[in-house]
Amino acid sequence: MAPTGTVTTTTAAKPAELKIRTPNDFDGDRSKLNQWLQNIRLYLEMNSDIYNTDRKKITFALSFMNGGTAGPWKETMLDELFALDEWGTWKDFLKVLKQTGTADEYIAEFKVLAAASQIKEDNSLIEYFVDGLQPKLVEKVLGVEKPPTTIKGWYDYASRFDNQWRRARAIINRHRQENKKPSTPSRNYTPPRYVPTRDPNAMDVDRLSLEEREEHFKKGLCFECHKPGHRAADHKKGTIPEQKKYDFSFKKEAPKTGKETHLRIKAMIEALDEKEKEECMKKLEDEGF
Repeated sequence: MAPTGTVTTTTAAKPAELKIRTPNDFDGDRSKLNQWLQNIRLYLEMNSDIYNTDRKKITFALSFMNGGTAGPWKETMLDELFALDEWGTWKDFLKVLKQTGTADEYIAEFKVLAAASQIKEDNSLIEYFVDGLQPKLVEKVLGVEKPPTTIKGWYDYASRFDNQWRRARAIINRHRQENKKPSTPSRNYTPPRYVPTRDPNAMDVDRLSLEEREEHFKKGLCFECHKPGHRAADHKKGTIPEQKKYDFSFKKEAPKTGKETHLRIKAMIEALDEKEKEECMKKLEDEGF
C-alpha cells in the first residue's frame, strides 16, 4: 500500500516507428509514380502516430525523391518551402506530384488520356490539364500578356517555360558543382624561384668565395678583373693604368724594422677602396690582429 500523500505518475510511451519496408527512391519516371505513391501512403498509414502532420508527411515523401528529374524538382520545392515556411497540405502536395517529370512528358501523357476520354472542349481539357500541372508553371502561363484560351496554347506555353526553367537549373547546378571542387595545386607544380637581378656595375667580389678573396688579398689582384696592379675602383673611371699603380705583393726582402712593416701595411690598406678595406679589416680581425 502506497504511503499517504504519495502521487503516482506515469509517462506515456513514445510511439515507435513500425519497421516495415520503406518505399524505393522515385526518380521522376511517371510509369512508376502511382506505385511509389501507394507505398508512401501505406508507410505513412502504418505509422500515422508519428507522421501526424502535413509537414511530416511531405518531408517523408521528399526524402525518397532522388535522381532523374525528381532530384532537381525536390531541390526547387525545398528552396520554396524553407523560404516561405509555408508547407501547405498533404493533399495539395500530391496534386503537385502529378507533374514531377518534364512538361513535355506530362503533355504527351495527357494527350493520350484526353484522346481516351473523348473530351473535345478546350475549357474542360484546360481545367484537367491545369489540375495536374505544377503550380509555378501555371502561374507563369497565366502571367503572360495574353493567356492561352486553347489547350494547344497551354501545351506550347507550358513546354516553353518548363524547358527554360530546366536549362536555368542545369546551369545553376553546374556552377554549384564547380564551386564545391577544392582548388588544390598540382603535384607536379613547382613554385617559381626568386632570382634577384644583379647590378651590372657591382664588383665580382660579391661572387667570390672566402678562399678566393684571401687569394686576391695575398696576390694583390683586382676584385673586378682578377689581375694585379690596380684596384676594382679603377674600372669605374673607364681606364686601367698600364703600370702597376698599387703593389700589394710582399717582396722577398722583408722589412728591417717593425716601423717599416707598419708603414708598409698602412700604405697597402690606404690604397684599398672602402669595400676592400672592409674585407681586409674583417680578415685581420678573424685572424686575431
